[in-house]
Amino acid sequence: MTEQNEPGAALPASVRVCECWSRDGIQSLPEVPTEQKLRVLDEVLDAGVRELDATSFVPVKVVPQFFDNIDILEHLAGRDVYVRVLAPNLRGFQLAIEANARIGAIDSIGFPISASEAHNLANVRRTHEQHLGEIKEMVKLGLDAGVQVMAAVATAYGCPIVGRVDEEVVFGIAGTLVDYGVSRIMLSDTTGLADPVTVRRFARRARRDFPSLDLIAHFHDTRGTGLLNTWAALESGVTTVDTCLGGLGGEPPSVEQNHSGEAGNVATEDLVVALERAGVSTGIDVAALLDAGRTQEQVTGIASRAQVLRTGAGLL
Repeated sequence: MTEQNEPGAALPASVRVCECWSRDGIQSLPEVPTEQKLRVLDEVLDAGVRELDATSFVPVKVVPQFFDNIDILEHLAGRDVYVRVLAPNLRGFQLAIEANARIGAIDSIGFPISASEAHNLANVRRTHEQHLGEIKEMVKLGLDAGVQVMAAVATAYGCPIVGRVDEEVVFGIAGTLVDYGVSRIMLSDTTGLADPVTVRRFARRARRDFPSLDLIAHFHDTRGTGLLNTWAALESGVTTVDTCLGGLGGEPPSVEQNHSGEAGNVATEDLVVALERAGVSTGIDVAALLDAGRTQEQVTGIASRAQVLRTGAGLL
């Protein structure tokens, strides 16, 4: 076996973990009281997490879980953490920018666009042409306000409605977003259809085609491959990963045409333990992170899918 093919040989020395619990993790759950959200976030920050997918700017009547987005940002203002928010349309971008002008907590604003046009129509009711026209305005608005703009190219590895998605469509959309000024992109595995071989190919191509782009690994564990796919992305040069305490979150069930089960994210606890055991630094205190995982389980009342909460972290 050659050195370049040895297990773990290509892993980065350190990985930045973005905790998505307070946005992606709870977006489909009943409303979580603000004080309980802040309790979990404080424990996550105390554990050493330095990037948060914190909240969303969407109509409260549609997604009531984010009724307290301003409260969340006020709590995070001035903290040592990179704060991301989601704003899926132009109005959301305007509201996020207005909030940031008052509070100053937001580092980047993100939005989704599905590589599958059928999924995009189901999710945001726009064709690619319609959506990209609005996105161009959104990106300009964000950059003019001095915030970083990021994007999720959803269904990059397959669509629950139409099946396979053309790779050239995925990278064509990504290229258009880069041309607009988007500097961080995740090729998202929306319903767990990715495999490690394709993940490696996509990550390496993205790094070659868009060398200035900050790639983020964002994989769902719908079919039990989330950790494998995240690992493949890290072996291919990606150094930022999205995860969620307890493996919560994922694709809202209303868009899951061909899948009725839960679709959670990769569990933060499991990935951090695996990385630390492999000698990859996350800057996160494992014991404190597991405590945060137990707290979020109490707060949501949902059994965690993080295996290490049941088995322990093992030898570190």
